[in-house]
Order: sequence, then structure tokens, then C-alpha cells
Amino acid sequence: MLRFRGFGLVAVLGLVVGVAGCTTASPVSSAQAADLHRQAQAALTRWDAAVAASGGAPDFVLVGERTLFVGNDWGPNIDAGNAKVAWYAGLFVASEPLPTDAPPAGSIRWQDGTNRAVAVISAQQALTDMKTTGGSPCPTCTPLEVTGARLTTATFQSSKGPAEVPAWEFSLKDAEAKLDQVAVKTRFAVPPVPGAEDQTGQWVGPSVMSATAGVDGITLTVSFVGAPETGDKGCGADYTADAVESDNAVVVIVYEHRNTLPVACTDVGATRTARVTLARSFGSRTLIDLQAQPISVTR
Repeated sequence: MLRFRGFGLVAVLGLVVGVAGCTTASPVSSAQAADLHRQAQAALTRWDAAVAASGGAPDFVLVGERTLFVGNDWGPNIDAGNAKVAWYAGLFVASEPLPTDAPPAGSIRWQDGTNRAVAVISAQQALTDMKTTGGSPCPTCTPLEVTGARLTTATFQSSKGPAEVPAWEFSLKDAEAKLDQVAVKTRFAVPPVPGAEDQTGQWVGPSVMSATAGVDGITLTVSFVGAPETGDKGCGADYTADAVESDNAVVVIVYEHRNTLPVACTDVGATRTARVTLARSFGSRTLIDLQAQPISVTR
């Protein structure tokens, strides 16, 4: 049985139809770099405030999806198109009342063998969470009927890499697939970016997708989508990075140095990496982006 972080995800790599000149990506200016550092410091300030409000650094920070699709497809007895959109809209009804009592504490296990005891929420609370995290309203959709729930574990992405996490697995009427909802109780939340709707169009460089922490504790190798070739090639680019740090988090800014030879280039994306040396050991801190959203770091 396969578990997916979402259903029908769009790939971030691939060929974009078209041809472009390689002179469009100019080196970052000192003013742009200063603005990026300002944005990074603002993100760190927001993250530090969230940590303080929650009473200290959280044991578990989820990265990405809170709900996993379990199975190969929805099955032949359900309208798959409606089911997917209803899920994204948070449209669920329970055929019978779900348990409201929280189970005993569970455990999170990371790939390096680290374990952490955590409080677990009730099945009813998990269902409520699935409803409230829906992002796309669909007034014409038929809600998905939840017919049962069982406590299990599933692999979710966290700020410390993939982890086996307590989850409520919901069965759905007429569906062969199930939905796993993270069941960890946490009060940690970073507020939305003020004026985020006004920040479109700002130059932010390649976005960090994930990272690996070095055994020395002071180096991070970040991964992102960039040019397939290095900067000595006609359509290639080289990348450098620097870090802005606080006691609780780190922001890594990636700069692109593109070859400016006037040649025609297809817009092909490939996974590239850059290494940055921190001022002190990464430790238990969290890697975040300029929007103060956590990024998964494998140690």
C-alpha cells in the first residue's frame, strides 16, 4: 500500500516549453542582497516569537501536507473527481460520532533512530483539523462520508526529515483509499506573513526545497531547482549561498550566477545544491524560508 503526500501533486522539475536567452538573470545587486537579508531577519523574528509563544522549541514541526492519501486510487465505486476536490475543500461528514477522548501519548521516530514522546489528539479533533485545513471551497461538491477511524502511524515530512508519526486513518464510504491525518497535538504555529499579498514579484532567487546537515554541525547543503549545467556552459549557472541566523532558526539565501553568453536556452530545471557554513552548529534549530515556513533537514 502506497502513501502519498497529497494526491496528484505537480512535479517541480521538468521542461517548460519555450526558448529564452541566458542574459535575463543578472547577478544580485548589493541593494537586492540587503533586502533579502532584511526579509530573512523578519522571518526569523516571526519564528522566534512563535517559539516563545509556544513555551519553547517544539519537538515536532510538520513540513508540508497534514493529510496523506493511502492507496493506489479511490476505487471504482466513488466519483474520484468529486472525492479529490471535496478533500481539498475540507468537505467531510461522519456517519457516526467519532471518539472525542485523546489516546495515551504516542511516539515519533526519525530515520536516525531518535524517538520523541508526544501528545495525541482524538479522532474527532483530527477530523475537525481536516475540515479546517481545506483551502479551496467547493459548494457544488458532495462531502466525503467518514465511516471509521483507527489510530496508526504514517511517514510525514518534518523539519528534521521523514518521521513515523501517530496518525488517524479514516475510512471513506464507497472508497478503497483511506486518508491519514497527522495526530500530534501541538500549539506551535507561525502567523501569516503581514502583507504577503503585496510581496509578489520580489526577487528571492532559487527556493530551497530541502537540506542536509553536515556531520560537523556547521555546514548545510541545500537543494533547489536551478540550471542543469554549471556556469562555464552556455546556458549554465553557478550558485552560492549565505545564512541569516537566530537562536531558533536559520534562513539560507541562494544566489544564482548565470552564464550571460547570448545563446538560446530551453527552460529546463534540475536539482542543484549549494553549501553554506553557519556561524555556529545547526543543532536543534529549524531551517525556514523567507515566509517563515519550515524546510526539511536530514541529518
